[in-house]
Amino acid sequence: MKKDYKFSIGTIVTLKTHPLLYNLEIKGDGKLIPPFMIVKEIFIEKENKITHSEEFGKQIADKIKYKCVFFDDDKTTFKEVLLYETMLKKFTNIYIARKDGKIKDDQENYESLIQETKKYKKPKYEYGKILFFKTKKFEILKKRTSLKILNTVSEPNDKDGDGNKEIRTVQYVVNYSSPEFILCSIKTNELKDDYYPDGKIKRKVSKTLFKVKWFNSSQMKFSDIYLPRECFTDKQPFKSEVKYNSKKKGK
Repeated sequence: MKKDYKFSIGTIVTLKTHPLLYNLEIKGDGKLIPPFMIVKEIFIEKENKITHSEEFGKQIADKIKYKCVFFDDDKTTFKEVLLYETMLKKFTNIYIARKDGKIKDDQENYESLIQETKKYKKPKYEYGKILFFKTKKFEILKKRTSLKILNTVSEPNDKDGDGNKEIRTVQYVVNYSSPEFILCSIKTNELKDDYYPDGKIKRKVSKTLFKVKWFNSSQMKFSDIYLPRECFTDKQPFKSEVKYNSKKKGK
């Protein structure tokens, strides 16, 4: 049966105002950008749902809305929000610039972050396993660019000959980044997929929930939460000398 919705449970989305939908780097205040989120639940309204204003005849709502979850690094906890489909864009539309800003000669062996994320699979349950929120790498690799103009002696790159030198600075913007999580429990979701009398889907939810634990630095305690297992990956996002989930000691 054809799906009525664009995004599935576990899909990484963001508000369509995110600057990385249109440029490789962020310009302006990095605190003003929306987070990358993961679809937690899907709601499909009835056919007779009012989506247009009776007064103006203009659209004011969608037939599809999503409950999305993101990590608030300021409060060190998860938050949820309901958003209409028209307000969102999928992670595949995002531009993520390379660290060095250059293109490799060996493009065949280069895997983009988008390609890497497409390969994420729902992790299998294993008590004590280390998991990662799927948006982690997107949030950490965001970059912001700024331009500083110095009044100095005329330089070769001073095109206007006015004694001003432009210095471009690029830095990472890591707000909304999430910590690593410890997998500590599993359960069947008490919420079930809902259907209308005609058999059409009303609400779509995850079948399996993972309980994860992390250190909540803002409250100086350890926190835990149940979230759909589709929110996580066990693929280590960044290389290190030791694999987090390695079963071999010291390796």
